[in-house]
Amino acid sequence: MMPDSPQAICWGEILWDVFPDQSVIGGAPFNVAQRLNSLGTDVLMISTIGRDNLGQGVLNYMEQKGLATQGVRLHNTLSTGKVNVVLDDNGAARYTIEDPAAWDDLELVKELESSLQSAKVLIFGSLAMRHKPNQTKLKQAQLPNLFTVFDVNLRPPHFDLFWIKQTMQEASMIKMNEEELDFLFATTLGFQTMHSIDDRCHKLSNYNSHKVWCITLGGDGARLYYKGAWYKHLGYSVEVVDTVGAGDSFLAALVHGLIIGNKPPEEALDYAVRIGSIVAARAGANPEISARDHAILKSK
Repeated sequence: MMPDSPQAICWGEILWDVFPDQSVIGGAPFNVAQRLNSLGTDVLMISTIGRDNLGQGVLNYMEQKGLATQGVRLHNTLSTGKVNVVLDDNGAARYTIEDPAAWDDLELVKELESSLQSAKVLIFGSLAMRHKPNQTKLKQAQLPNLFTVFDVNLRPPHFDLFWIKQTMQEASMIKMNEEELDFLFATTLGFQTMHSIDDRCHKLSNYNSHKVWCITLGGDGARLYYKGAWYKHLGYSVEVVDTVGAGDSFLAALVHGLIIGNKPPEEALDYAVRIGSIVAARAGANPEISARDHAILKSK
């Protein structure tokens, strides 16, 4: 069912993650949309899929999960995207991504343009912006009233570095992991081997103090810069099954608490780390989360 006034718009790829033993529906912005929906935030997903069996599988899945499908366009020539995923011994994922795919041609259906007027936040990542046509269409959708969340999601060679650096200047909030922080800012900010993650974070906020910055650190938690102050979370002790989707659920929970719910940053960050940790301890990108999952978490 289409929400009358969605609070969040997720913009980008819907695809199939193909593992050695199974295929599951994924894509970072779609994972964020699913988690936001499960947390009670009204969300509209904007994407493009193919007129093929995989695309029909996406629509069936969204209907089963209670996600609005009106923002998902069917492409006449490009196929629904696929990504081959290989997990290492630590559960970390490596990706081989098809190019082009249907989500390389995103477009906001005109009938849904009014949805951007009611939404509070627009969430997008760098993968779907690997080619310039999508960059242009995203720019057209960024209305002044929207709080924009940029999820840096580097999948070499599928990114446009010039566009990424420009977008970090324009977005309201930027989320990245430690490796992406170093890749994008080590030269600019003069990172050296003796700089701790906290040192690097402070250099980042001094570089631009007007943004909301979020740095995820895997099992070591996360750092959040919000309204002039850094907040630290050291993480929870979990046995990692796979990391696929953990960062996406973390981001959804952070947006849900901090931006949609106006929760205090310490509370919102703890909740986001909780959700991300639980997902990392389970198989798949979008497992259901229960009160018991929260209860058995142990702080570091």
